[in-house]
Amino acid sequence: MKSIKIVFSLLVFTLAVSAKAAPLLNGLALEKQFNKELYIAAIYSENLSGDSAGLLNSELPRRLEVRVLASSLPARRFRNQWMEGIAINNRGDTLSSQAETMVTFANLFKGRFLRGDQLTIDFAADTGITTVALNGITLGEINDPDFFDTLMRAWVGPVPPSTDFRDGLLAAGNIPSGLLTSFEALEPSSERIAELQLKQISQEEALAAAQEPEKEEVLPKPTLAAVELAPPTMTLTPAAAETIEVIDLVESAAGAETTDQLLQSAGEPRQLAGVDSAEANQLAATDAMESSADTAEMLEEEEEAPLTADMILARQIFHSTLLRHTFSHIRYPKRAQERGQEGSVRLHVVIDSAGDIQEIQTVQDSRYSILNREARAAVERAAPYPSVPAQLGSEGFSFSLPITFNLPD
Repeated sequence: MKSIKIVFSLLVFTLAVSAKAAPLLNGLALEKQFNKELYIAAIYSENLSGDSAGLLNSELPRRLEVRVLASSLPARRFRNQWMEGIAINNRGDTLSSQAETMVTFANLFKGRFLRGDQLTIDFAADTGITTVALNGITLGEINDPDFFDTLMRAWVGPVPPSTDFRDGLLAAGNIPSGLLTSFEALEPSSERIAELQLKQISQEEALAAAQEPEKEEVLPKPTLAAVELAPPTMTLTPAAAETIEVIDLVESAAGAETTDQLLQSAGEPRQLAGVDSAEANQLAATDAMESSADTAEMLEEEEEAPLTADMILARQIFHSTLLRHTFSHIRYPKRAQERGQEGSVRLHVVIDSAGDIQEIQTVQDSRYSILNREARAAVERAAPYPSVPAQLGSEGFSFSLPITFNLPD
């Protein structure tokens, strides 16, 4: 009997240790664009936390996970949006030092994600290695102990895809049952897994054939010396009375940090004739944008030039410049302030090479039409934008613009 108790005690101890080491689901967030559900994002951590600082801890094993809801999602589109989030939520010196690892990360994404696909990004605290896998098939590894936090800040940093998105991930385990059920039901089919395995085998064979010892010349790796602009530094400005809380993106000079607050006037934005009419126009515009998004997804299948560290840095620096330029034209509507209305709006803006606006699309809107109108009006007031640098080509530039209207506590 005594031996049975000892065995039972050991079993309980083993299960307790396993439970402690198992990753815990900290939160879930639904990503919607153009009124379409794209994916559910998740953060796992050894310790549950309700704030970003508790999760941005390199001593903890953690996981980022994406389960795809859309029938088809271009991997390139997904990657570019994540890279934009990285650019506006990390310091300039971080972007510069990790440019090469970002190239490695970006080049892991090819083709299209399908409904049920599970993208996992695991951080091993003991080795500092970040492993990226799709449906259990390893796509690559990044040996940089700081890189995982760089990725996570795009989700839970000062400028997330939306405040609801960030709040969902920082739920400390308090997850809505409906969203959890949807998340757990998303799984890839066996045919999809077999397809990815065949692709991986083909890529490995092609890589092996390309590495035949015929060439003696080794091409040099890209360097950062060609980038003339200093990388931006992102600083959250404190909200003051009748101001909008924004991120002040400042380019660092000679390694020194400077901070300029962007104080916004509380002037009343232009008003539409009636709320009903505005809502009807918004619905019509949404239908048109959904059609445009579908067309854009088809175009994204085209081949693009290989990414380099210099190109990524140039895009991130110019994106920061455009955000800073727009933020200086935002006004917090006085009526919204009086009613205590807050919210997040995300726009997709296209400019030509001269900086003139070609298109404005609402990716995500807030629950208040007055804030949605002000976000678009701020972009119109900001025109013309700075010209697109020659390094980024002559066909214009498109970028995401997250705007959060927050009142001071």
